[in-house]
This record gives sequence, structure tokens and C-alpha cells, in this order.
Amino acid sequence: MSRIVVVGGGAAGLELSTLLAKSVRKNDEILLIEPEIDHYWKPRLHEIAAGTFDSDLDSVCYFTHGATHGYQHYQAAMTNIDRQQKVVNVRKADGTEDTVSYDYLVIAIGAVSNDFNTHGAQAHCMFLDSASQAREAWNQISHVLRAGNDSTINIVGAGATGVELAAELARVSKKLKRYNAACLNINLIEAADRVLPNSPQKMSDKVLEKLTRSDVNVLLNTRIEDVSRDGMQTTDGQFLAANTQFWAAGVKAPDWLNGIGGLAYNRMNQIIVNQDLSSTIDPAIFAIGDCASIPQADGSTVPPRAQAANQAAIHLAKSLSRHLDEQALTPFTFKDGGMVVAVGHHFAVGSFGIAPFAQNERCEGKLVLQGRMIRRIYDTIFRLHQSTVSGVFTVSRLMITKRLKAVFKPTGI
Repeated sequence: MSRIVVVGGGAAGLELSTLLAKSVRKNDEILLIEPEIDHYWKPRLHEIAAGTFDSDLDSVCYFTHGATHGYQHYQAAMTNIDRQQKVVNVRKADGTEDTVSYDYLVIAIGAVSNDFNTHGAQAHCMFLDSASQAREAWNQISHVLRAGNDSTINIVGAGATGVELAAELARVSKKLKRYNAACLNINLIEAADRVLPNSPQKMSDKVLEKLTRSDVNVLLNTRIEDVSRDGMQTTDGQFLAANTQFWAAGVKAPDWLNGIGGLAYNRMNQIIVNQDLSSTIDPAIFAIGDCASIPQADGSTVPPRAQAANQAAIHLAKSLSRHLDEQALTPFTFKDGGMVVAVGHHFAVGSFGIAPFAQNERCEGKLVLQGRMIRRIYDTIFRLHQSTVSGVFTVSRLMITKRLKAVFKPTGI
């Protein structure tokens, strides 16, 4: 009998726990350590912050899900690892300390926004690194909307999170004007010379066009050096006054992770692992998702994307299950399926891989498409995550229920 402990109930951790429970031997134990009660798919946290997320149908209760699918949920947060004793130190919800033993440990705690030590960012900005932060953001946004006075929102970072948040808030503001809600003036601030700087140029152009049509004020080549309660100071001396401020720039693993267990870490606090996802220091410890620096055969590392976390979870579930039967671990190879970014609740832009002979400077080897159909693809990616976690039949029922709910209980947003 082996006990596999998974730390972190994000997309990677939840999928891995579910898949392991199906594939390991009957007497093996799967334990998921996660401080939250419910699971939310991180790419949709911007919808929680904008008040458009359906938590009744699109969230998962860890306790009931674990009981149904064969793993145990332990509501706690990891604080340390004792590799000699093979135990994880945790802090429970009531504040008391405990230890959890393991035979194999998988760390999948995800990543957080990187404020690059910008003065005042932690004190005066909201972040969307967890569901609780997203709910707190909606509490503030909804108060502003109900107050009825026009308000300015600064969002730092025009990556996927910043773009999706800006577009969703712009849509909510426009929809609620008919109810005399406040008008939200949104500044999307990016240090690079284009939005989505890591995507194909054509995709950036289409997203910028859509944001501009949605009345989002996009400020490119703009760096923030100081954040105060009333606004942000740029490096070129401009002051951007705001009532509400978000930081969505940069990605790193949490600072508290760096150094835990004496594992190897990079400058982004990520655990350095081998291509088979085992840590370079301890073969009984693995890391997947955004908290892991995963090398590839060509010398690159796996990018911090939801699809990469999904692929790594599926791979490790199979590889570790075989390893329990004394087979060798297999290397993980990331397959880039492209990128889809929601720009509002009914519109998305996506880049998809095309044949090498079709590559050119404009497309950069990607086919870029936009519209409502691409938004359906964005939603399908979420449904695929749900299918991995809960099964196709359950997801089919959720989709039917959601359509019926939209007919009989319209939200108006």
C-alpha cells in the first residue's frame, strides 16, 4: 500500500487526484491537501470578480467530490516538508498544526501574480490568485456599481488575466447602465508594446481592437513604479488616478514555497523537476503546473498555462500509476494546442497551430480566429476540465441545467 499526497486543489491537483483514484491499486490511498472548500477553474476567476460566474453549477465541493471519486480531501495548507521523515507539515482551517505522512508527494499549488516588488502594490491592489480574492473583488466592484458614481479602475498587466478582466468589467458596466449603475472607466496598463505580449502579433492586434471598441483605455509601454490608495505613478511621471486597482502582471510561484524541503528552486520560486516531473533532489517528490519548472527535450521549459497543467496531470497519473507497479517513470512532453482568450462574455480570440509550411511572419505559425464560435471553444476547454474531473455524463447534465437556468432565471448580465 502507498499513500500519494497531492498538495493544491487547482486544475492540476484536482485532475491528478481524480485520475489517480481511478488508476492506482485498490489498496493505495490518495489524499488531497487544499485549504479551500470549493474548487474554481482559475482561468475563470475574472468572471467571479465581475459578478458573472455561476458558482452553483461551475464549482466543485472537494469533500463531496472526493467521496464520490475515491480520494480524501484534507482542508489544510502546507507549511513545510520533512523529507527525512516523509511528512508534510500543514496548518488546518482552525489554525492548529498537523503532519501528514506520504510515500509519494505531488506539489501542485499553482502560481500567483508577480508584483516585481513594486512599492505599494501589495497594499493598494487586488489580485486574482484565488477564488476568495476574486469574491472580495466582486464585493468591492458591486458596491461601486450600486453607488452610482462613475469610477475608474486600473488594471496592471495585459496578459490573459488582465485582458479578460478588463473586457468582462467593461461589459458589465455597459449592461448595467440601464439600471443607473455607475460607469466604470477602465485603464489596462501594460509595460510591453502590445497586449498579450507572449501571443502572436495578429492575436494581439485583434484583442486590442476589441478592447478599444469596448471603451477600455489601453496604455502600452507604461511601467508602474509606485502604487498609492488613489492611483498609480508611472516611470515617466504620469499619475493614473483610480478608485479600484488590480495587479495582474507577471507570474511566479508563491514566495513561501521557495526553500521548503530543501528542494531546488528557480528565481520564480518554481520547483525544478526532471522531465519525468520528479524533483531533481528527491525522487519521491513531484511537481506539476505553474509551480514547477519542467524542462523539455529541446532545452525549453513548459509555459505556465492551464493546458500545460492539464497535460501534466494526465501524464503523471498514468506514469505514477505504472511506477507503483515497478515500471520506470516516463518523460512529459508538452503539446502546445494554442491559446484562447475571452474578450467579454460572448467573444473570444484564439491562436491555433498550423502546418510548418504555412508559417509566415504575420501568423508566426498560428492561425488566429475570433468571434462567438471561438468563445464556444473557450467554454469547451472548461467543459473538458470538468469532464476530466466529474465525467462526461455529469457535465452533460450541468450544460442542460445551465441552459434551462438561463431561460427561466435570466441574470441580465
